[in-house]
Amino acid sequence: MYPVLFRIGSLTVDTYNVVWFIALLLAIWWVIRRLEIYGLDEYEARRIMAVSFFCMMIGAIIFKQLHRIPYIISNPSYLLKFQQWGVSEFGAVLGAFISAFVMCIFSRNISFLRLCDAAAPPAMLAIAVGRWGCFFHGCCVGLPSKFFTAVHFPRDPAGLTRHPVQIYYSAIAIVIVFILLRVERRILPRQKNSNRYYSVIAPMAMIMYTFMRFGVAVARDYHPFSWLIAYSMTFKILTAVFPFLCLWLAYSLLRLKSAESI
Repeated sequence: MYPVLFRIGSLTVDTYNVVWFIALLLAIWWVIRRLEIYGLDEYEARRIMAVSFFCMMIGAIIFKQLHRIPYIISNPSYLLKFQQWGVSEFGAVLGAFISAFVMCIFSRNISFLRLCDAAAPPAMLAIAVGRWGCFFHGCCVGLPSKFFTAVHFPRDPAGLTRHPVQIYYSAIAIVIVFILLRVERRILPRQKNSNRYYSVIAPMAMIMYTFMRFGVAVARDYHPFSWLIAYSMTFKILTAVFPFLCLWLAYSLLRLKSAESI
């Protein structure tokens, strides 16, 4: 593992932060490239995305610290230790989603649903790339295992081989990207014939993301079966919104089918 990318004097640059920052920039770049196929005004969309990127970074940092609030209260100096903060992929998605939704309300030229669909595959790609930052950092480790994919993390005090769940996340996220793009190629032509836009890619991405998080959690270094009772804030939110995501996807598909039959 390579938790430290390089050092300049007393400054230490962590691989974790650099890889996640590159992943988020890559996602933004790809979204911009996809604006045209969704008929989105490029100038207005760029403005919204600039704010969303800022909120995405803030959300990624704040969400990661939620479970540390009691520790931060008793140790305020922790706030000055930037390199220990870390980021949350779910917090990044949540921050970008909320900020984009608010800005699209006040925009006459940008459809929030179209923007969500345009951003869904890039968001999954960011997770696929960013999780390698977790791997090199040696965080988010899995349970001890003798499975052929198991690896030894140098900073593991127990010295055991464990599931590289970071790589599992990355591999599954790549598969999700390909599925979304394949569905998109079939859905977009049908959307152009519809008077209204019905979002399919975004809810489908979030549903598959939910399955990914809960599925890989079985191999995470949690207390056994704690994932079933929503171990973290991420799981609690995903559990709460999952029925809504299913209804959103079902509604969009049904409306598209009805539009085609008219």
